[in-house]
Amino acid sequence: MNSKRRLTRSSDRIFTGVLGGLAAYFGISATLVRIIFVVLTIFPGHVVFGLLVYLLLTVIIPENTGTQRQSHFWNADQSQSRKELHDVTEEDTDKK
Repeated sequence: MNSKRRLTRSSDRIFTGVLGGLAAYFGISATLVRIIFVVLTIFPGHVVFGLLVYLLLTVIIPENTGTQRQSHFWNADQSQSRKELHDVTEEDTDKK
């Protein structure tokens, strides 16, 4: 096997893709990683520390350049083209 795993920010993102990238690197569900992060962050006295760690990981972990950015939460990628229908005909399916 010659495949090297790289830790990168994921295109499956809500904010910056850090937690999705960590989930992809370790091969677990991104939702599970996000839930664990939120639970550990809202634990009393750890909110600021959790946010600082998240911001630090955002700066340290490089962007995944192999995939197009897809933001499901903010829908920031508005460059997708619209699909158009051509030569559409209507047929009556209820024949009596």
